[in-house]
Amino acid sequence: MGNKVKAEKRKYSVPALENAFQILKLLSRKRFRESTITEIATALSLSPASCYRILQSLEEFAIVRYEKDKKRYTLGPYLVVLGERAKEHLDYISIVMPYLEKLTKETGLTSILVNKVSDEKVAIIAKEEGNDFGVNVSIGRHFSITDGSFGMCFLAYLDKEQREHYLRQDRGLKTFTSVEIQLLEKDIERVRNDGYCITYGEYLKGICGIAAPIFSDENKVELSIALVGLTAQFDRADLLNKGMLTKEVADEISIRIRKF
Repeated sequence: MGNKVKAEKRKYSVPALENAFQILKLLSRKRFRESTITEIATALSLSPASCYRILQSLEEFAIVRYEKDKKRYTLGPYLVVLGERAKEHLDYISIVMPYLEKLTKETGLTSILVNKVSDEKVAIIAKEEGNDFGVNVSIGRHFSITDGSFGMCFLAYLDKEQREHYLRQDRGLKTFTSVEIQLLEKDIERVRNDGYCITYGEYLKGICGIAAPIFSDENKVELSIALVGLTAQFDRADLLNKGMLTKEVADEISIRIRKF
């Protein structure tokens, strides 16, 4: 069944469109936000000629911008318009934003909304940055589903076989050994029981995270809400109350989203 689905996807794929999307994703990354044709083509294993033709088309629609003095491409201004239009149609973002503001106001930490964008990738789609202990984050930044407290909120509601498959891929911030993957099941159980997850420097040194899943259905998690801060500011025990607060907020959001 899985091979048949993959075959159907390949049958209807449009390579030029897929490559254009990969270029936009690449330019959205901090490391590649200003890139030459050669850098883009090399990073995506495209021919320079194909890459140039796609970039020319994207430039015509102001989806990318070419800086002549630097001979580099960046994301274009029309993406701002598209982003604003998308936000208008994504009702759950308007629902969540006041809750992000509430969490940040009460904790001083940066709060983020994370969306599952593929089977193994998640992305930050909204944020409210804290003034005191907040960490700067970028909207649109992608992570592996195995990363951080927010990733655990998605992993916890997959079946064990799927979970182990992603953890063994070694595509995230942390590499897991076979023993660690087995031990992680206790953390998964804790997330399900407590309704939130806390990480404390395990994925990024000096960074702590508190996250809770948002349910669009009884056991379906497409979003998670998280707080991000510095371990230097808190003992791990200090984060427990923030975990319960995050869970309360996530539960409220889940109830509201299900009404749509």
